[in-house]
Amino acid sequence: MLTFILIVSLPFLTGLNSPDGLYATENGIYICEETAGRILHVTANGTITPVVDGLSSPEGIHVTEDGRIFVVEDIVSGRLLDIDNGNITTLAGDLCCPEGVAVDNKGTIWFTTGGIEGGSMFTTLWKITGSKPTIEYSLPSIFSFSDLVAAEDGMIYICSESSGIFGNVAVFRFDPITSALTPFVTGVTACEGIGMTDGGFPLYITEESGSVFRVDSAGIPTLLASNLSSIEDVVIWNDQIFVSEDGTGSIIILDIDE
Repeated sequence: MLTFILIVSLPFLTGLNSPDGLYATENGIYICEETAGRILHVTANGTITPVVDGLSSPEGIHVTEDGRIFVVEDIVSGRLLDIDNGNITTLAGDLCCPEGVAVDNKGTIWFTTGGIEGGSMFTTLWKITGSKPTIEYSLPSIFSFSDLVAAEDGMIYICSESSGIFGNVAVFRFDPITSALTPFVTGVTACEGIGMTDGGFPLYITEESGSVFRVDSAGIPTLLASNLSSIEDVVIWNDQIFVSEDGTGSIIILDIDE
């Protein structure tokens, strides 16, 4: 295993109100402020633009190439929202603590619900191809699906916030063609956020307790950083790793020197 020297730069942004879900596009990073109930957009020079407010605990976020924003509200009766040029449409409501949302290369919307946080017996992966959400896979709530990403090859990678009893399953891989759900990353206590590079791998995952891992195409994690402050999500933007620290209200950059 390689040895890394980690340099944590000065925070990219500070003074945020519980930053959570992140999504990077060519023009900047979208940030969900969970407590404030709003979405912000920040450019490379630090210019912040409010995008939408009045939401209830926005957490998972996905932004399409044409600027549509999909976001879920992590509350017991949460919603999956489609925000298009400021217009908000509810795609699904009365959801049990949805935490992650992603759109695959076919335009299918994927999202997660349930688990221990919402007092549900099951945690569930859903998809929307038309107008009605359908259940794709459920597990007992000893696992708890949180963030997820859709890879270029069609696979869906899902964080397990509560890793189950055995094996510490941090990430599952779901194959939409076969409907097979298999453990992909093990040996990590729990996974809160996940970010994938444009080429698919490596991908990056976070533990809320303050650790960041890099994962290769075989599902092997390598620890990059630890002892950070209550990390929620991770994105790769301009060849740098950005993480949201809700404990400090900051977005920080991790500079890895290998």
